[in-house]
Amino acid sequence: MRVKRWIWTLAWMGGLMLEAQAQAQSWPVQPCDVDDYITKAIGIEEPWLENAAYLFAQANTNGSPRSLTFSPEIEGQFSERVGMELDLPAYTANTPLGSGQSAVGPVAAGLKLAALHTCDLTEGRASLLTAEVEGQYWANPRPSVLPGQGNAVTAQVMWAQLWYPWFTQGEAGYTQRIGAGITSGWFVNTSLGHAIGAAYAAQLEVEVDNQLTLDNGQRGLEGSVMPQFAYHLTQQWLLAIGEQASFQQGTSHPQWSTWLMTERDF
Repeated sequence: MRVKRWIWTLAWMGGLMLEAQAQAQSWPVQPCDVDDYITKAIGIEEPWLENAAYLFAQANTNGSPRSLTFSPEIEGQFSERVGMELDLPAYTANTPLGSGQSAVGPVAAGLKLAALHTCDLTEGRASLLTAEVEGQYWANPRPSVLPGQGNAVTAQVMWAQLWYPWFTQGEAGYTQRIGAGITSGWFVNTSLGHAIGAAYAAQLEVEVDNQLTLDNGQRGLEGSVMPQFAYHLTQQWLLAIGEQASFQQGTSHPQWSTWLMTERDF
């Protein structure tokens, strides 16, 4: 009797294991939410596809004139491979508010295609590569209102690599102007970050482009360096602050600005 009972018990346990294995094979694979481990850089488009809303605030602290800009952005995911980006018109005002002319910037929309998305979060590893084509439209592209803004089309690739707690991300592409108000040229932007526990992250962002026109009419280089610090209020809310030093060829002093980013995932 005891032998029969053990045989019946082993058979029952084996059946349960086979059933569990069959169910596990039929369950859908869960997405790899790398943005839980790689914190978005303030000035770099994220290569992962998501449903999220952003609000950026930039305060130029030593420019002439000093200004304050608010820029809303929406990210949408259609499938595991296809997503979109919508940059709503930014609002720029001289500071203190009401002391000068204000302006509303262009609107932009882009289509994103995830070409590579490998992930093994049990080992703290992930690799992403995404391509995007974005069009920008401004109804009033006058350089005297918002210098460097106008109608344009941009093609770029974005990437990210995770070696938890370290991570890097970046973007590179080319902007082609359509009409006046903006300069065509290439750009490269990359960052190196480090997660500090589950809630904090710090990273350094560096950008270089050749979209500067010098006084003599020739093309020049410009760029920026922005150390930044981020705090995850919850899994859905992220706050980040950065201090940016912008450089231009032919000038000896950087232009300083403070950035604040708020992200809400949906």
